Amino acid sequence: MVNIQKFSLRIVKESGGRYDIDKYVRNPFQARDLFVEVVELDRRAEEVFAIATLDVKNKVTGVFEVSTGTLTSSLVTPREVFKRAILQNAAGIVLAHNHPSGVADASSDDVSVTKKLQKAGKIMGINVVDHIIIGSRDNFISMQEENLMKD
Repeated sequence: MVNIQKFSLRIVKESGGRYDIDKYVRNPFQARDLFVEVVELDRRAEEVFAIATLDVKNKVTGVFEVSTGTLTSSLVTPREVFKRAILQNAAGIVLAHNHPSGVADASSDDVSVTKKLQKAGKIMGINVVDHIIIGSRDNFISMQEENLMKD
């Protein structure tokens, strides 16, 4: 006789709320609104990296805070990002993080991490739709629109 452990995976809803935003992410403004309203990325004192999981029609199925860092950085790995996306059975994800300085310019680390996540997503069949960087509610960029997500 051998002892074998049996496990199961489950998503646990931490909280929910009603927000005056679109349930779909079809453009960077809708993505910005989602992360500002749900995760408050425009008001955080440290860097926070978050994702929104999407179905095949870009309808939001969940929002996750992946990591909280320091004033100038947060740790992000494909493992931490995609385990959430896989558990949500996501077809795509939108990445987002804030710059507490208020400056929404993409750093070389931002570009590097995004490209790494794109490659991992391609392997798993999960599309990285965009990466939104939020400095403040009115100061943000879409890395997709800035052409920073090209291979």
